[in-house]
Amino acid sequence: MKTLKAFGKILLWVLAAMLVLVLVVFGLRAYNGHKYPITSLNDESFSDDKSSYATSDRIAAIEGKYLNGFHFRPEEKKHKGVIVVYGGSEGSPDYDRASALADDGYEVLSLFFFGQPNQARSLANVPLDQFDEVREYIKENAEDEGPVTVIGTSKGAEFAELLAAKGFAVDNVVAFAPGHYSYSGLDFSSSEDLPSFTSRGKPVEWASFRKASITAGAKVMWDMATKYPVSYRSTYESAAENSDDSARINLGNFDGNVLLFGGEDDQMWQSDVAARALAEQGGNIEAHVYPRAGHIFAYFPNSEEMPNGWQIMFGGTAEGNRAAHEDTERILRERLAQWHS
Repeated sequence: MKTLKAFGKILLWVLAAMLVLVLVVFGLRAYNGHKYPITSLNDESFSDDKSSYATSDRIAAIEGKYLNGFHFRPEEKKHKGVIVVYGGSEGSPDYDRASALADDGYEVLSLFFFGQPNQARSLANVPLDQFDEVREYIKENAEDEGPVTVIGTSKGAEFAELLAAKGFAVDNVVAFAPGHYSYSGLDFSSSEDLPSFTSRGKPVEWASFRKASITAGAKVMWDMATKYPVSYRSTYESAAENSDDSARINLGNFDGNVLLFGGEDDQMWQSDVAARALAEQGGNIEAHVYPRAGHIFAYFPNSEEMPNGWQIMFGGTAEGNRAAHEDTERILRERLAQWHS
């Protein structure tokens, strides 16, 4: 009888604790949902909808077997070769950057690397081989074939780095918020652990999120459950720490120029660590890491314009992001002018 009473008390305590936990979660969801009402960005500059972008006599929509995006022809071409720009995991072609570079006299391809009807539907098993078609398009349609510089941001930076690492026809790489590992694909419709990229029909080795620490995973789940803006940095860090070297991005055999920009306060992933680690692989790799800058200073020079909560998700202060943006734009223009002279 005493055992049953003791068990009953324990059960009541467990139920009471569960009730308190449920009330806490719902209370935090209400509070955070009010304080951080915007968790996504409704901005055509970052859209994966091709029809939302303007075309003109100098901006042509282009499409091939996998190729998809826009061809910007400057009013007066002042620089040799072609610049190819990619967005990040949002699925955009970084249209605004392409437009600004075209205004500076560069011929630019602004491309999607996944998400379009003729492409991988999600950021998983995305073929690096698509760049062969890009080079063929440049050969047939650009004013001159080279040099070719590829610019990518975040997952687009990972993509650009891998093109160079895997021997595709790239002359120069610029990576905003780079990674030094390839990571699990982002396909939320599947329970499989998939690579982000493939090369010549084979998966590019990846640091799996399933190898991330329990602590990192629990923190992400708690933030999601309570509608708190999620920082994924600890997940990426622990996935990298628990992966073998085959998932590392190796630029040691790439003889072109590499320019890397990272933020010391990047809360999405460790772009600061990545930039420094990649720079150690060769004298042709130049890294700049900015204090108080976050993950997307390249897109948001003014943190005040970021939706509420994004500072927590991506990191950086208003002043730090602005300073990083201004300096990276200056350095980028200087290097591009040198490479495309």
